[in-house]
Amino acid sequence: MSENRRKKDSAKLVWDTKPKRAPNPRDIEFQTAEIVIPNPQEAQGNLPLLAVPQSGLTSLFPGQMGELPLGGFDIDKTKMNRLIWGDNLLAMQALLAQGYAGKIDLIYIDPPFLSSADYSFQLSIEDKQVTKEASIIERLAYTDTWEGGIDSFLDMIYPRLQLMKRLLSETGSIYIHLDWHVVHYIKMMMDEIFGYESFCNEIIWHYKTFQGQVDRYFARKHDNILLYTKSKQFTYNQQFDSDNLENTIDSKRWSKWFNTENQIIGSNMPIQDTRFIRYLNRFKKEKRRDPYPNEVVYELKGQPIDSVWDIKGLDPKSLEKVYPTQKPKEVLERIIKASSNEGDLVADFFCGSGTTLAIADRLNRRWIGCNLDKVGIQVSRNCLVNQQSQPFLLENIGNYQRHMIYLSGSKIGEMQRIILKLYGADPRSDRPDLGIRTQEGQEPELAYVGYPDRPVTAKKVIELAHDAQILDGTGYKTLTILAWDYDYNFTTELENRKKAEGDKLKTELKTLTIPPEIYNYLKKAKNEAELDGLRDKIIFHDKPYFKVSQPQIQDAGDGNITITISIDRYVLMDFPINDEKQKTELRKAIKDNFAALIDYWAIDWDYDGITFKSMWQAIRGNGKRANTVITTASSPQLSAGKRTIAVRLVDVFGNDASATVQVH
Repeated sequence: MSENRRKKDSAKLVWDTKPKRAPNPRDIEFQTAEIVIPNPQEAQGNLPLLAVPQSGLTSLFPGQMGELPLGGFDIDKTKMNRLIWGDNLLAMQALLAQGYAGKIDLIYIDPPFLSSADYSFQLSIEDKQVTKEASIIERLAYTDTWEGGIDSFLDMIYPRLQLMKRLLSETGSIYIHLDWHVVHYIKMMMDEIFGYESFCNEIIWHYKTFQGQVDRYFARKHDNILLYTKSKQFTYNQQFDSDNLENTIDSKRWSKWFNTENQIIGSNMPIQDTRFIRYLNRFKKEKRRDPYPNEVVYELKGQPIDSVWDIKGLDPKSLEKVYPTQKPKEVLERIIKASSNEGDLVADFFCGSGTTLAIADRLNRRWIGCNLDKVGIQVSRNCLVNQQSQPFLLENIGNYQRHMIYLSGSKIGEMQRIILKLYGADPRSDRPDLGIRTQEGQEPELAYVGYPDRPVTAKKVIELAHDAQILDGTGYKTLTILAWDYDYNFTTELENRKKAEGDKLKTELKTLTIPPEIYNYLKKAKNEAELDGLRDKIIFHDKPYFKVSQPQIQDAGDGNITITISIDRYVLMDFPINDEKQKTELRKAIKDNFAALIDYWAIDWDYDGITFKSMWQAIRGNGKRANTVITTASSPQLSAGKRTIAVRLVDVFGNDASATVQVH
């Protein structure tokens, strides 16, 4: 090939399983689990119900801001911040299909990678330390993915980076937070996807006093952050290190001449001092006039920040620390300030504990966050509610159809067949996900096993119920769902769909969960015969039991009322904890205090039967700040009359439950 025909910058990263095609947008449905209007219980009392500015809510709920944002309104999702539970690959494909191509101004990601990663979660419940095991979906997406080594990680991240490029605006930037494990691989991958010329910088985050790894030649005490831009016309706001003001000027000597913003204004200038005369003459030369009395003449900014950031990592004992890999807010604040402006859209598709989202909201940016971990979603939501952020959507992906990471279809079918047998059902020959359970003296029951890589949705259950009524000619009166996990909004959505069906739905529905520990047995067993002995040991648990009190109504005068409602009981049938000693201790701790299990509960004082509007929240808190939630809530003054109150609860392990009560 001649020199002039050779392709420029053609070097690429190649591995055996590299995807050959970029993923395309997909018309995937987002289901709104909640509209969260932050109003934490600490803000109760005589304060207004809505803790966010009325003007902000009016723009989100046009024409609907009377007493409250009541039922039946249409929301403009393009104006709302979005916290999405689900696989970020599908979330990004759905966002592209919804018109988000080229709309995101800044993307920050901190993708997980460690071949021996432990994605369990440490909890303190009534001073008892317990370890919450990763769910099946989390294991498939994260833990087990790394069994294939570096190739598995590259398979995961490559298509996601391709989608991020399409989502990024022409003036946008993307920051990828990495470490020594994969930074060199991702640098080559980003050169291929974004173009070598789009590489802007490599930032070294030095942990400062954080104890680094010392088992090599030198202690590892830094992370690598790769910065790429979509084009040469990118947003960049120079940042300055205010800690080094003394290097710019003798701040102790001159401090009395600066205001609180480190600015010198005309009326404060000591004209007799040569340093300030220089500032004054420069101002006159540029403006061709004298300064006004309160006009800024000089602003002390500090040293421009370079590509090495000395920022102390989070202390493991810090009250702010929730996840082992959690990054300090100073890192995210610097990135967001540098590469976005107020009103810009910021996204974090591996949002972890939600630090990026919280900082973006605080800096008046719009945001989108995505997380596959239910506990992580909880931590993010709690953080946003506690800081009384702008209202946001909590969404999940409907009709979940994840791309398989390492499981083939045959293995999934085999796994479903084993689960059916452990439940005591005979698998059907025509469908691997269905089986028939027969017990002496009882009518046959139809059993369905969900897929291990996706939550069961209410829509799927209703479709199965219709099938159950006509299957095999006579149909089945009972349908039992065996699920690894349920959709985030499952309980409320199922009740709504059952009401809509009315008399057409005659099948009794039982919803059970597959115990997490069964997955470990399935991985280790060499054949089905080795699992026969488990049949009497495996217990498929009901979804959590949740009961709220009847509302207590007080007359507030002028046709208004206040309502008090309490949680009467919450019972969790089993805990995703492998350590039997921890399980026993936890059962003792919660025996007379079920509220210790509650991470979050919220109230919609006027539920429309469609979308849950979280108007009041009680939050347990994270890490060492965790406290048992209150179990009674009182409303502000509401108009008297018939209404439905909805209550949603999420426990410390990510299980959710809902209940509704009527007020007449």
